[in-house]
Amino acid sequence: MIWTTLFLALLIAGGAAAFVLWPLLSHTAPDVPIEDDRLTELISRKDGVLVAIKDLEFDRQVGKLSEEDYERFNARLRQQAIGYLQQIDKLAPQSAHLDEMLEVEIARLRKTRPASVAVNGKGNAAPVLTAAAPTPATEGTIRFCINCGHTLAPEHKFCANCGTAAQK
Repeated sequence: MIWTTLFLALLIAGGAAAFVLWPLLSHTAPDVPIEDDRLTELISRKDGVLVAIKDLEFDRQVGKLSEEDYERFNARLRQQAIGYLQQIDKLAPQSAHLDEMLEVEIARLRKTRPASVAVNGKGNAAPVLTAAAPTPATEGTIRFCINCGHTLAPEHKFCANCGTAAQK
């Protein structure tokens, strides 16, 4: 009985040791994803600028900023965001086609249709989407935040989760 227990313990310990040591003894290198540091940095900067634009809009809506300050800061931030987007497009031009395909797929899943195709300054076609008309059964029942997707109560003017102004 004790020999059986010792044999099973040795068998389990040997299996665990083999599992741990196998990557060290194998001659093939594991696949390591390589990130483009410049692209990652640009995307994080772009995201930061977009968050700053949302914060700026919120500050204007609650009365913290005057209209002229808002216009001045908004123009700067939007210009920065456009610059980052252009740099990202230069580094990863194939992602532009992926974005277009993603938008078309989202439109299909939402049961909307591309109304027309707009051509941007670079000659790339991008679908312009129009939402399908809401059905009477869903009109006015449940609203969601356009920023974070949080459910909005009918009487709320701002999202309780992120502070974005509720759309009517």
